[in-house]
Amino acid sequence: MATRNWRWGTLIVVLVACLFGLSYFGRAKEPILELVTPAQMLPTAKFAFPGDTSFGERVVNRSLFAVILHRSEYSGDNANALESVRSWAANEFQQNPRFLHPVILPKPVASSTFLNASAYNVLAVPYYLSTQAVAGFLSTSIDNYCQSGSFQAFADDYYELLGKDGEAATLLARYQSERGKSAINPLLSLLYFLFAFALAPLTMRPFKKLALHWRAPFGGDGATAAARFAYFLTCLASFYFAQAVLAESTAAQSILAGITCSALALYVLFPVQIFADTQEVLTLRHTMSSRRIMVFAWVVVSLLCIQFLTWLKQGVLTDPDPLTLLICSFSGDFIHEPMAVKHFLATAIGIAWSCSFAFMLRILARRGSESTKEVQKKLEALNLQR
Repeated sequence: MATRNWRWGTLIVVLVACLFGLSYFGRAKEPILELVTPAQMLPTAKFAFPGDTSFGERVVNRSLFAVILHRSEYSGDNANALESVRSWAANEFQQNPRFLHPVILPKPVASSTFLNASAYNVLAVPYYLSTQAVAGFLSTSIDNYCQSGSFQAFADDYYELLGKDGEAATLLARYQSERGKSAINPLLSLLYFLFAFALAPLTMRPFKKLALHWRAPFGGDGATAAARFAYFLTCLASFYFAQAVLAESTAAQSILAGITCSALALYVLFPVQIFADTQEVLTLRHTMSSRRIMVFAWVVVSLLCIQFLTWLKQGVLTDPDPLTLLICSFSGDFIHEPMAVKHFLATAIGIAWSCSFAFMLRILARRGSESTKEVQKKLEALNLQR
């Protein structure tokens, strides 16, 4: 036992030493990403002199665009898209009149706590490499959309309103780049969950062994369902904790969600039952039926569906939600709001949830799922433990 403890202590010391070495010698920096260039928007553009703010003043002072839309099948969508671009640009110009040609300075990383600083030194390099790979995909997707008829119709209306010059092209390129960069983290989140799903057959085995070991006195009922649900909750908790470390603006909410998922995963894997009488309080190992675990899983998935529906119904172009950004990532269109796809997803989620609700009612309507002999065995095991 002493040898084993010594090995664990040595491993911890070596890991901390490596972490310190990364923080001392490493110099990982956030890459500067430019998904769209002004030349892609207008190859023959002529740019204004440095310091000229006339274009920004024209955008800010124009409270509403005059509706000069060419008759086409995209005219209705272009009206909303043009106003979204103008609103975003007006807000940026009010904060910084020269935001189209900024001086890029290094930004501090999330390091207000030792957890943030340690996580940055470990995850910075793979995170930035993943970011660059996803940015390359987004840049290609946006470039493909810029060759479509939808974009050409929008560009005609856009340049008709703002003028066909370099500043207008820069503004349009900057708008698409900013929207594309905001979609990087949702895409990485999607890849994380796909990767976790692909590894589930391999990584779920330890969860099942733990569930079977805990339920050994009662049989293996519910072990498989418990392992699957606990693995899902563990992946969800890991995602929330990583989000809390990397995105400090949502740290409190993410930590609370991560703790909730972790506690529920532990309870599903290692259920306990508390017996209290006048003399003592006993906490004994217990088991959970597959039906009860399915109820817990259904509740958690329903809460996630509520979050998805809230995103789909409340997201707007000027402040897009993660699902909207994911949809735009694959289409390359960060200019128009994908209303048709959002309606389809909302309908699909509603139908799927309704079917699951009917299925849960059918399961809960079943009675006597455990035989009398199984109940007697559990009672006898509890009496022996007491």
